[in-house]
Amino acid sequence: MKRCGEWRWVNCLLGVIFLIVLLMETVAFADSSWFKCAVNLSGPGRNETFIQLTDLAEDPVFVAKWFRFPVDQSREMLAVALSAINSDRNVMVVVDPDSEVYPVVSEIYLCAK
Repeated sequence: MKRCGEWRWVNCLLGVIFLIVLLMETVAFADSSWFKCAVNLSGPGRNETFIQLTDLAEDPVFVAKWFRFPVDQSREMLAVALSAINSDRNVMVVVDPDSEVYPVVSEIYLCAK
């Protein structure tokens, strides 16, 4: 049978773990920024949907870099990417280009001509 003191220790440890996880999530999204991009390629891969983007800034952060769409929004985001390709328009995306090998696009919008 556990004593009250042991339960307090377990609850404290769980609280610390929760805070660490929360801080890690905050750090993961801290460097996400808006970028105006040209869509080079886009389509479904084996298990994920990908897009290749080029930053259109005067000093581009990335050129022909591959990103992936979140699984739960891949159809909608792919539709925006294909619309951009078909209409020769650019997109605005929110990404952290340095977060991993294939960073996730968290938002994508079709730009007006």
